[in-house]
Amino acid sequence: TEIPQGPASAQQLYKYDAAYVGDTSQKVLYLTFDAGYENGCTEKILDTLKKHNVPAAFFLVGNYMEKNADLVRRMVQEGHVVGNHTMHHPDMRKLSDPEAFAKELKDLEELFLRVDARVLPPLRVERGIPLPDISPVAGSKEYPPGKLIPAI
Repeated sequence: TEIPQGPASAQQLYKYDAAYVGDTSQKVLYLTFDAGYENGCTEKILDTLKKHNVPAAFFLVGNYMEKNADLVRRMVQEGHVVGNHTMHHPDMRKLSDPEAFAKELKDLEELFLRVDARVLPPLRVERGIPLPDISPVAGSKEYPPGKLIPAI
């Protein structure tokens, strides 16, 4: 199957059970952040989002979560989605071993449980790679299609 090149259309992503286009008759903007490291901006971003009562989604990697547990807890407390961006941010297409692939996801989930004691919601792989083509876990009960959010 051909991997869509971003920005992908809604029709291209439909075959992967991925959605990033909502009701096009509504004016809605979804703010998402991929956070691999903290460079001093996240607190200011959170302050601005709170000031304007704007929710966002933060897709975090292990390094970020390990070093910034207070910011992660703040994201959750202020009503933002914290999502799984994998533990080490590898090119998931190169992880052909199902155990290694699953470990990238599970390790971050376990870390999040230690930081916040909640279930980690959606997964976003780097480069917006459609998981059904590459994942031994995509479509499983842990990662049903609705939990897979492409980075487009």
